[in-house]
Order: sequence, then C-alpha cells, then structure tokens
Amino acid sequence: MTEVRFNQEWYGARAKILAQGEDGVVVDYGCAGRGIVKNLALFDGIQLCFLDFDTAEVMNTQSFNPDILQITHCQAGRYECEFANHLVTYLPAGYFSVATTAHLPVSFSFPLGKYVGVSLVIDRQALSESTRRMMQGIPIDLDKIGTTLGLENRWYVSETPPALQQLFSALYAAAGNESVGYYRIKATELLYHMEQLTLVSGCDLKYFDKKQIRATKAIRDHLVTHLDEKLPLAALAEEAQLPPAIFHQVFAQIYGDTPYAYLKKYKMNLAAQWLSENTMKIGDVALALGYSNASKFAKAFQSVYGVLPKDYRKKV
Repeated sequence: MTEVRFNQEWYGARAKILAQGEDGVVVDYGCAGRGIVKNLALFDGIQLCFLDFDTAEVMNTQSFNPDILQITHCQAGRYECEFANHLVTYLPAGYFSVATTAHLPVSFSFPLGKYVGVSLVIDRQALSESTRRMMQGIPIDLDKIGTTLGLENRWYVSETPPALQQLFSALYAAAGNESVGYYRIKATELLYHMEQLTLVSGCDLKYFDKKQIRATKAIRDHLVTHLDEKLPLAALAEEAQLPPAIFHQVFAQIYGDTPYAYLKKYKMNLAAQWLSENTMKIGDVALALGYSNASKFAKAFQSVYGVLPKDYRKKV
C-alpha cells in the first residue's frame, strides 16, 4: 500500500492536518483566509494535490527535496510567483506549468484572491523500484520527463491543449467522488502525455520586473479605492514611471484583463453585493461607482450579469 505522508517542510510551520485516511491527507496551509490542499498518494513518490485558496497573503516557498518534478494546472484564479532575481511570472486559468526544484520561486500569491488548481508531484528520490518498473512498461521514463524543457533555469508554461484539458477536467470533476485507482489511471495518462512534451509545443511564459508589478498593483489599488472618480490611467501610469503600453501589458498578466474590463467587473460585482443587501437605492449604487447616469450603470450591470439591477434585486 502506498504510504500517505505529510511533509511539514513542504508547507511551513503554520500548516496542520485536517483529515487523514488510507490514501490521502487534507492540509490547512495556515494562511490568512482559506488554503486547503488535498493530497492523494498514488504511487511511491507520486502525489496528486488539489489546491483551493482564497487569500491575499504572500507566502514564502518552503523546502523541498532536490529532485522533484511538478506539473500544475490552474482551473480558476491566477498564480503569481516571484523568483530570487526579482522577476515575476504568472500561471493563468486554463494554463499548465512544468517545474522542478532546480528553479523554485521564493514566494507566491494569488492576485485575484482565489486559486483552484491541481498538481501532480513526482519526488524522484522517493520513487520505488516497483513504481519505476511499472511506468517503464507503459513506457514512461520518469527520469526523462521535462528534460527538453530547460527546467533547470525556468518554468515551462503553456496554454493547455485539448487532450490535456480533458484529463485535467476529468480530475476536477472526480475530486472526492472516485477511488484512488481512478486517479492513478488519470495520472498515468498525464505522465504519458508529459513525456511527449518538447519545446516544439511552445512556451507562453513571460517574466516581469518586480518594480513594474508593484507599481501596477498600486495603481489597481488606487482605482478600486476611488470607484466614484474617473481617473486617467495614462496619467497614473506615467506618475508611476510606467509607459502606458507596459502598464497595460503588466496589468493583463497580473489580473487577466485590461484595466477597464477588470474595473468594470469589479464595480459590477460590488454592485451585485450592495443590491443583494438591499440597503442602498439603485441610484445611490450608481453614484458610488462613478456613474452619474443611472441608465449607463444599468446597461453596464446588465452586460455583466444579464439582468437589469432592479430585476437582479428582485431575483435575489
């Protein structure tokens, strides 16, 4: 039977076990908000981890064995990683990454607050001979996966192709509903596809300077705390010593949208919250969000939620 292990060093001192069974362990990461990791031990040295985070905290990367390969898919949210050279990169929804302990970030966070994903973790030092023989018979060489991707000095990040997307979707759909045998089959399929991966597949990974990231986040924070004002983005970017084109590019990498699209969704989500609380008049909601014309607010709200504000209030 595959042993279920909880490696405190992988999670940090604040992490604790919430539940443990024959095939897996559920860990509370110990961050502010929610940080739940569900680990399934599939084979000796191979784990499948479901991650569900809702936190604004920036977390330091913990210690890992020196020969670990990790395949990670982002289902929802966005995963931000800062490296020792102060460069920052992102794993957006619908993308997957391949990384090793040779090139780990020093810290990570989730700029959209929430993150849902899955990781297949191969600890090559912990692989048993029986696991290696079984994989070789497929054939899958666990020592060669990722060797063509330059993982010793970067991450491999790419949009998820349809065949892999089907596998990841099946894993999410089955979470908590299938036996460990089902996940072993799907993980083996995933490893088979990974062994075929080469640089020909392309790599969409982009690195950004930490100063640009910090300046862009500061502008975003200023925007969401002045929702009733019309603020010129170009002026804010220039004041932060960011060329407008760079600002828009970095903003899209952090938040997955243009500044205007992000701000519109942010306002409408806030409007939906206020409308459901039923403590403000619709006209006051519009004014608080910078709409002097209630009909323009209604049109913007309908474009996001599919109904007019008054109908949304009735519905909820």
